[in-house]
Amino acid sequence: MINMLKLGGGQGVEHAAALRNLADRIGAGERWVLIHGASQAADDLGDALGHPAQTLTSLDGHTSRYTDPRTLEIFGMAVGSVNQKMTAALNHLGVRAVGLPGPGVIRAQRKAAIRSIRDGRQVVIRDDCSGKIAGVDHALLKALLDASYTPVIGPLALGEAGERLNVDGDLVAASVARALAAEIVVVLNSVPGLLADVNVEDSLIRQIDLASIEHAAHFAQGRMKKKLIAAQQANVQTFILADSRVERPLDAALACGGTHIHSAR
Repeated sequence: MINMLKLGGGQGVEHAAALRNLADRIGAGERWVLIHGASQAADDLGDALGHPAQTLTSLDGHTSRYTDPRTLEIFGMAVGSVNQKMTAALNHLGVRAVGLPGPGVIRAQRKAAIRSIRDGRQVVIRDDCSGKIAGVDHALLKALLDASYTPVIGPLALGEAGERLNVDGDLVAASVARALAAEIVVVLNSVPGLLADVNVEDSLIRQIDLASIEHAAHFAQGRMKKKLIAAQQANVQTFILADSRVERPLDAALACGGTHIHSAR
């Protein structure tokens, strides 16, 4: 059985505890693929280099990073740094981890034009270097897993023209899970899961049937919308949205913590 852990890259996400917990489970014989984000690292680097991050809002309310060519360079540096740190941390914990920042394993098609809302009006963005995931090198990942290595994958992809593209980390996790026929995807962030009221952590929605996820989507705000899309695309038995800020976050998520989205498959 193969499982996925997506470790968010936003502010407040606890990486160290999640990596220790992941290492323990791999040491016990479980097989996992780690996918990570790098949003806060990219924001911090962009600020330091005088090129602050900008956000695009789609017509249906989804938000994403505006990845102009300069931002792509910054984002690539941030992804590489995070990937190396996580790979090093896992190896230090006894895991045979292999860092794959993305382009070696994820393929994507560049979005030639993006319709976005800016200052209350609709605009078309044509210089964005982001992509729609088109494929996963599942043979490479399967070979690594079969050889007892743990892949650590960042949110970059290889475009059709050989260029690097920014891709959504949650959708990377969904695509990899689908390609490897994974059983469980756990997404850890700095929130308890899907909340009925984003201002009240006690309003956690604990169980969702995948067939009724459209109803649950009414409660999703901001980046949570994309996570529900990832749950739909992953085609796994259980997709979990949970909190990284607890002592053993992966164990807690698997033991009914967070929001569990169940498929009938």
